[in-house]
Amino acid sequence: MSGACWLFCRREGVAVLWVGSVTTPGATGDVYACGPCLAELDRMVRVQAHGRDGHGDRAAQSAALAVPAHVPPPRALPPGGSGGRHRAPRRGRDPYAAALPAGVVR
Repeated sequence: MSGACWLFCRREGVAVLWVGSVTTPGATGDVYACGPCLAELDRMVRVQAHGRDGHGDRAAQSAALAVPAHVPPPRALPPGGSGGRHRAPRRGRDPYAAALPAGVVR
């Protein structure tokens, strides 16, 4: 999306990404930021976390943040199944029966 960066550079007509909402005493609005400002925000957060949590160099590394040019379409599920790892429930068997106290019938 193209618009105004609400963070550090305040440029107009640049590629921006929605960062979140902000509420002030008088109004609520959406915040957008460009790639370089998102990278600077990420660096500031990592430096703060490094000082607070002391996670070594890993916390201070900068991420490769950028405003995505596009969002890839979701992958289709394979025909005839969900593609998940879980087995289908057994038919004809109550899965909750084992959790009931002895003698209780559902």
